[in-house]
Amino acid sequence: MRHTLTPFIALFASVALLLTGGGMLTTLIGVRMSEEAFPLGVIGVITACYSVGFVVATLVCPGIISRVGHIRSFAAFAALAAMSTLVYPLLINPWLWAGMRLAYGFSLAGLYIVTESWLNDRTPTERRGQVLGGYSVVSYVALGGGQFLLLTGRSGGFELFSLAAMLIAAAVVPVTLTRITSPDLPVVERVGLRALMDASPLGLVGSALAGMIAGSYVGLAPVFARDAGFSDNGIAWLMGLSILGGFVLQWPIGHLSDRFNRRDVLMGVSFAMSACSLAIIVVTGRSEIGVVALAVLWGGLAFTLYPIALSLANDFLSPQQMLGASASLLLVHGAGMIIGPLMATQLMALVGPVGLFWSVGSVGIVLGGFAWLRQRVGPPIPVGEPSTYRVVPRESVLAGGLDPRYEEVQLEFDFDEAAAEATEPEAEP
Repeated sequence: MRHTLTPFIALFASVALLLTGGGMLTTLIGVRMSEEAFPLGVIGVITACYSVGFVVATLVCPGIISRVGHIRSFAAFAALAAMSTLVYPLLINPWLWAGMRLAYGFSLAGLYIVTESWLNDRTPTERRGQVLGGYSVVSYVALGGGQFLLLTGRSGGFELFSLAAMLIAAAVVPVTLTRITSPDLPVVERVGLRALMDASPLGLVGSALAGMIAGSYVGLAPVFARDAGFSDNGIAWLMGLSILGGFVLQWPIGHLSDRFNRRDVLMGVSFAMSACSLAIIVVTGRSEIGVVALAVLWGGLAFTLYPIALSLANDFLSPQQMLGASASLLLVHGAGMIIGPLMATQLMALVGPVGLFWSVGSVGIVLGGFAWLRQRVGPPIPVGEPSTYRVVPRESVLAGGLDPRYEEVQLEFDFDEAAAEATEPEAEP
């Protein structure tokens, strides 16, 4: 295992620095928006702008990377992310902040594409599962661990924004000091939404609703916590432990989804997440420790919904369709992440901070109910070897190419000849 991951130390170090700074930044912005008394509707728009930028980048950035090369693209996207981070404390303007979140989402997706295309290109087929596992560990630990940087400063100052920008900028160093050549970007033909709906309605709907849940929580849980009276330290523990809980519970829940009917597992996890949301509503205002403890379980349930939906969709697809379907489901998931915060902030304006959990809990009930319906009226899961649940980074663009489920098509990519010609003369040291 150690020898398998050694060639990727520089890439993993860059990812760790990037997500440590970015993970803390997302929470810090939520806290700061609450402190600056931004209207909840505006907070929802600012939160959604991140996902808008992310989705747009998945469509635009591959062309940029093909033209200018991977290392230059990585440096440019990291610079854009760091610059946008430094703008927040300079001018407290919600619409400027919305633009900066859009720019940050765009640049982060670009960084994901660069990193994951390198991993796809340099990983032999027989090692893809190990590399995907290592990449997922680095991503979750960095995102969760970054939350605890909130303990080192004041949310009302500029220091934490500067620290986040420094970490994001530092992510450039390991990549630029590594002798690594630019790979070609695979051209992935997305499977149409109608084809996905025909093949696996629950996989498609589950991806969208899981995006609504995850996008709402990650962007608005800091707002919930601040409005519920949490200190900066309490917010750091809430966010850090819930993200790490989402990582730890991936394996047992994934094992259940491989062993039992995946529709039943998705239904059970959805309803359990909704019940956990209700428990958080009841405990809020009574016990901060109780909310944090429940949030660990909530994260473990909520952050497995998208991988289960993805695996369920793959159960009904051929290996040749899986990678394209993964790209399409990512866009659907991103659309859900845009809609979720807009809906949740409306409920928060009506019933207070617990409106966040009324919102995500309601979405969980809808998802669980739809899973129950599909189990009754949908076709049986095809007989044969089912798709295997895989732990994947919470936000990922091309990591699906590392999934051993797709190894039958790893050598069937059509590479863009123009992109190859553009990058061939460039020897990036």
